[in-house]
Parts: sequence; structure tokens; C-alpha cells
Amino acid sequence: MPVDFRQHLQVLNKQGRLVPYRENDNQRALTRDTSRRILVLKARQIGISTAIQARFFLEAMQGGVLIAVLAHDAATTAKLRRMSDRFYDLLPKDIRPRMNQHNATTTVYASGAEVTFATAGSLNIGRGGTYTRVHGSEVAFWKDASATMAGLLQGVPNDGTIILESTPNGAQGWFYERCMEHLDGDRAWSLHFFPWWTERGYRLPLEPGETLTYTDEEAQLARSHGLSPEQIKWRRGKMRELRHLFAQEYPEDARACFLLSGNGYFGPLTGVYTAPDGAEPQTGHRYVAGLDFGQANDYTVLSVLDATANVQVHLLRLHRLPWAEMRRQIIDVCRHWRVRGVWAEANSIGGPNIEALVAAGLPVHPFSMTSITKPKLMAQLHEALNTGVLKLLDRPEQRREMAALQAQQTAMGHWTFAAPPPEHDDIVIANALAWHGALVGVDFILFEV
Repeated sequence: MPVDFRQHLQVLNKQGRLVPYRENDNQRALTRDTSRRILVLKARQIGISTAIQARFFLEAMQGGVLIAVLAHDAATTAKLRRMSDRFYDLLPKDIRPRMNQHNATTTVYASGAEVTFATAGSLNIGRGGTYTRVHGSEVAFWKDASATMAGLLQGVPNDGTIILESTPNGAQGWFYERCMEHLDGDRAWSLHFFPWWTERGYRLPLEPGETLTYTDEEAQLARSHGLSPEQIKWRRGKMRELRHLFAQEYPEDARACFLLSGNGYFGPLTGVYTAPDGAEPQTGHRYVAGLDFGQANDYTVLSVLDATANVQVHLLRLHRLPWAEMRRQIIDVCRHWRVRGVWAEANSIGGPNIEALVAAGLPVHPFSMTSITKPKLMAQLHEALNTGVLKLLDRPEQRREMAALQAQQTAMGHWTFAAPPPEHDDIVIANALAWHGALVGVDFILFEV
């Protein structure tokens, strides 16, 4: 009769006490997935690593599997190793299989199962052998996930199982790309998304008589996901504690969590998206605009600012329309706001469109975007937003683009600014050009156009 090892598994709970392993809802959903290639995008400490380790340990007890466990750093690798060792050590002696080898990195059981633990990047997995089970932990934080996965995928047969789990870490990298592919319809990998509220322990009790007045964002979350006041209270506490890291540690949306985590150039932009909706032109106010022309899959964006009040008043975003129609809409918006100047990117397709707008009577100032001018342009916008000088309209696409922009320094020392595919940066460019226009003749110009 087969031995039921599962009933003997024990784990450390969050209070550090040994308890029998009993699957929670998230763990159960993952265990039931029989796919061979699985991604798990998750909140912190909801038991996913434990579920994967338990699943593979139970298979090892039956023999014949070759398991690789990789984490993003040595501390996590050691933690997963201790978990596996604990499963084994706490089995009753009469059912515990013999170990033929047990050292710092590898355990070989008499059943033929073999388990290897390593930090991602330190082991050339896939080149020197074959693995039938792989657990990758915090894959979004692996130093060179693309190279590691290239070797790994060559070393795991089609009927082998790979489960990769992680919290989000910015809108770039191998794990991010695979998650986006799944969300866009590619089913080469299955994807489980476990936001923080799927963990039943993430809530704080209300004091006697305590009531919460929700913000608009909190009310929307509560309605959409059935969150209780106790969960909202817990969320508030964690957001105060973690600030901009909250979205990374406790994601709420499978797409947005990548954009809100990582090293976005502008940072969290708390309190920036407070420009009032429905504004109309005010007598005596100076209005300026920034214009970025889109190519192919990009957007053409016009951002209009009230340079007197330092608030965004209009955001026009156009896609795949005839150039004449886009110019017509741009002209209509600028005339409505009595725009004093439009700063437009002159690169590529900007040239002929600028000529047409000028011919129509629009006060357009061509701006040449180079490796010298673009960093200064972005620095101006960064300072305005992070010092609270400039306020923007609250638009989902605007939040997304502002959060996604990444800055990287090249080997030559130049800075590049771009959104990782498939994101866009057209709104960012339009905002930066508009803010540059707002500064012209008001305070100072950091550089000449």
C-alpha cells in the first residue's frame, strides 16, 4: 500500500511554530494545475513557495524525479533548502527513505530522486544534465533571467514541470514578458495571479465603534473585489509602511503591478494626479502644449497645461487616424484653450506635420530630441512632479506611462529614457515638452531648443 507522505508534512507558520501542512485556497489552486509550464505572480508570504516545495518533495518521495530549485539570492535558496530538509526530518522514521547523498547543494534519495538547490545564475542548468521538475523563486529578481531560462528550458523535457513564482519587479525582464504574453492571449505558459487579498490573514480588526471613510480608490477596490473594512485598514497600514514598494510586495492588478514596481524614473508620484476635471479657459491664464507624434503602433499625444496654475487641463491621445484628421483635432483643442505655444518633437514624422500646423496658424515650436536635450527635458519634468509644482489629470493611460518609464545609462555615459515593450512613452514626452513650454519666459530655460 502506498505511503501517504502528505499527512506527515509540517511547516513553520508566521509565528515560527511547527504546524501540519494544510493547503490554503491559493496553494490548492496551484496544486490542481497540471500544466507543464506555470507562472505564478503573487503577493508576499501567501504560501506559494511552500506549496511548490511540498508538491515536488512528495514526488521525490515516490522516486524518479530530478528537481532543481533556484532562487534569486543565497538567503532565499538556503530558506527553501531548510524547508525541504524539514519535510524530510519530521517524517516518521519508519517511512523516511534513505539518503544516498546529502551536501550543501544536492540531496539524492535511495528512491532515485535527486534535488539540487542553487542561486539563479550560479548553476549552468540545462547544459550538464536534465531536470524533470524546476522551482524558480522570485524570478523577476534574477540577475540574468533570460540567459538562465535559455539554458533551463533546454534541460527540461516537454513532459517535465517548471513552476516559476515571483512578486513583480518593474515592467521589464523575462518574467514580465512571459506574464504579459499570457495576458495578451499566448497560452504557452499558464498564469496564476494571487493578489494580497487572497491571503485571509491580511486584515486588521476595527476598534469598537471605528468606521472607515473610503477614498475613491478604496471604494473601487472594495466594490470590485468584495473587500471588507478590515482588509482596507490592513492595506492602509501596509501602504504607510512600504510607500511606493507596496505595489511590488502586495500587487493588486496583474498588469499594473509591474508598472508600479521596480525602478520607474519618476517614482510613485503621490498626490500628482489631482488636476481638476472639466476645467475651462480662464481669462489672464497662459496655456501651453506639448505634442508628440506617434508612428506605427505609437500614439500621437497633445498635453495642454495651464502655465499660470501649473495644472494639466487637457490630454488628447490619438491612434491610427489619418494625419489630416489628427492635425484637425489638435488644432481644435489648441484653439479652444487659446494655446500660446505648442512645443512639438521635430524628429522623423514631426517635421511635415509641424509645417502643416504652422501653415494652419498654430504657434508651433519644433523641438529636436537628442541624447543631450532629452535628459534635461526629463529632469525638468521629474523635478516639477516630485516637488509638487505640477499636477496632472487622473487618467489610467497617463498613470501607466508615467510609471513605466525607465532610465538607463549607456556605456558611453549617456542616459536613455524609454518604456519597456509593449508600453508607450508618448504621454510622457508630450508632458515633458509642455512643461518645457511652461517654463519658457516664466522662470528660466535650462537649455536652448
